[in-house]
Amino acid sequence: MNSSQDELFKEIFEKKNQINSDTFTITRFLLLALNSYFIDGLQFRELKSALKISDGNLASNINYLIRMGYINKNDMEFDNKKLHYYTITDKGKQELTKILDWTDLIKKLLEEINDE
Repeated sequence: MNSSQDELFKEIFEKKNQINSDTFTITRFLLLALNSYFIDGLQFRELKSALKISDGNLASNINYLIRMGYINKNDMEFDNKKLHYYTITDKGKQELTKILDWTDLIKKLLEEINDE
């Protein structure tokens, strides 16, 4: 391993401490990413279809992200039905950015290792 790779390892371990480890699950990461991409928000059924997980699993992960302030639950009425949709907050965008930056460091390290 060279000094560049040593520095990347060090940075990866330092930055991991900046990420909320409770948020960094695949489901929660994907919920943040989907809500970041679809800026107008997504309904529960759309999230369930995209993630292919159970109602209970999705609900518990959504509720956690709401409690953390990473996503908002919004209400709207459509055809006399009350619908809920979820949007990412600024705090959620910041957390998603931390996670993406961290994974970019890992990718960079792997590229360096593979180039040897």
